[in-house]
Amino acid sequence: MIDSITEHFIRKITKSLRRGKQVHRSLPDGGLVYIDRPLPFLLLFRHPAGKPDHATADFVKASASYIISHEEQTPELKILISSIAEEMAQKFDAFLILEIKAAADKTPASPLFKILGPKEQLPTTISMLQQELEKIKIGGFHSSVETASNQELLQGPLRLFSEEDLKKHSYLMLGLELKPIYVNQETGKAYPLLLRTLREKIANAIKKTVFDFLSVQTTHKPVHFQALGRQAVNRAVWKIDKQLTSISDQFRFLLLVTPVNNNEAWAEFKKSNYSQTPTFFYRLMPVDADQLKRKLYNIPIEKVDDPTLAYLFRDKRHELDKMLTMLADRNTPNFMYSSMQLFGSVDDELLKTAEAILAAIPEPTRETDVELIPVPEFAALAEQEIAFLKNQYAGVDSGVDVSDTIVGLIVSKGRLNVGTDAKIPRHRAQALIQHEVGTHILTYYNGKAQPLQQLYVGSPGYEELQEGLAVLSEWLVGGLDQDRMRTLAARVITVYHLTKGCSFTDNFWQLKDNYNFDDETAWDITMRVHRGGGLTKDAVYLRGLIHLLSYLKEGNDLEPLLIGKIRQDYIPIVQELIYRNVLWPVPLKPRYLIDPTIKPKLEKLKEGITVFNLL
Repeated sequence: MIDSITEHFIRKITKSLRRGKQVHRSLPDGGLVYIDRPLPFLLLFRHPAGKPDHATADFVKASASYIISHEEQTPELKILISSIAEEMAQKFDAFLILEIKAAADKTPASPLFKILGPKEQLPTTISMLQQELEKIKIGGFHSSVETASNQELLQGPLRLFSEEDLKKHSYLMLGLELKPIYVNQETGKAYPLLLRTLREKIANAIKKTVFDFLSVQTTHKPVHFQALGRQAVNRAVWKIDKQLTSISDQFRFLLLVTPVNNNEAWAEFKKSNYSQTPTFFYRLMPVDADQLKRKLYNIPIEKVDDPTLAYLFRDKRHELDKMLTMLADRNTPNFMYSSMQLFGSVDDELLKTAEAILAAIPEPTRETDVELIPVPEFAALAEQEIAFLKNQYAGVDSGVDVSDTIVGLIVSKGRLNVGTDAKIPRHRAQALIQHEVGTHILTYYNGKAQPLQQLYVGSPGYEELQEGLAVLSEWLVGGLDQDRMRTLAARVITVYHLTKGCSFTDNFWQLKDNYNFDDETAWDITMRVHRGGGLTKDAVYLRGLIHLLSYLKEGNDLEPLLIGKIRQDYIPIVQELIYRNVLWPVPLKPRYLIDPTIKPKLEKLKEGITVFNLL
């Protein structure tokens, strides 16, 4: 921290900006100047004399260019800001200063926002800010916006520029007064959740306004308003990212909730003539859920200034909390309720679609003596597909593990696990390889190639999009047959009845009697849904496919979805981070995006098809 803003200090800042460098320097009394890179705008907050207002100061911290200081330091601050503005105006032809402050008028009739601008308003900048602020809705608070003259910013002892200075140097000076609804007026303490939400919304409104100003008034032409966000990410962010990943890496959720005695339980169930609920055994728990939760909530996510990254981290913490709760509740009724919170349940529309699929395909279409591919041969084919990925990106460190403790196929931590007794129809082999390797392993390593580790660990709720992509890849390579669709629909119906209180035997017999599934298929579906105490995850396959088809029908591309293990509503977040150069282009593409013979099917998806067209 420095004692005063000296000429030498100012020269060092302007020199850094001239060289295209970042500025991150302390100011007297806890102040800060942060400029991510040379930019033609600056947000400013000055603590009122003798009354520090840290809550309102937080609103500028979401910006890529800001100063936090004190009113008492205005004379030195004037020289600092003038020097920055002059340097940036020479580079970009114009400069915008936006000062944020808490409104003095806190009466019920006062507006939530007050914009202070020049008498002769610019054609769009002020109206853009007003328009964006009016869109903000916070609970029961009405987003009223007023505009007034910025003369109070240009007069008196706190002024930084005169009107003549602004015109002479092509500067625009705006003010934004916020009604401090985010602070308890009796205690002076901030309402953290309201402050966080309001801060994020105002940050976006300001970025759109600055984008408008830059596009019209300067030579700086960002491709998108989100490109005005921070590109540099501080060490605290990477540390928190690693801490969350470390906790996630300490347990393999799907393996821990999958029975290790599937074959024995199936034999026991057959022996009882399908009348006794089987007993499942699970791997020993390698972690103490309570201790991991303590570590989880000791991670100081609240210190992350970047609203987007802070949201990602809070979202991941919530998911890990739920997973640890589920592991602690494994084999109890509470497991299912946490599963419904994490993976969702089955709504009426999804249930109707599943029932319609089973009505359209009432009987199995596959021959009973279908040829099965030997597990070693399937493993070799999967290794070939992994080699195809390795040829694109040397960072792929995957492989196939065959084990008698695995049921079917499971991808965990970027590796394919295959059960020794897995029954894989030969005609479905390539479809399953694209499902497991071309989707799950590919997105794991695409995510791992990113600096942000949450992309490979998985964002909360990523399973829906992941499984939707994986099932769609089966169709693209010609391996999504009607029996597979029957199975996906049956999983939805079984999850629905699980949540309505149906027992294991009830669901098993329903699949046999009402939907004509053979014994082993009915067992497999019922076991998957009832494992752990009731896992609703299996409903996401069909739900994810339906939502993905709708997304593609809107003209969206498939490739951006492969950047990692994300959910569909994360696409704008990922795109923002790409604009900000926080994330990088993906190194891996699946075979179906490279094979020219599959292109007609990709085009058909954009024309719009439903799950029934896939049949």
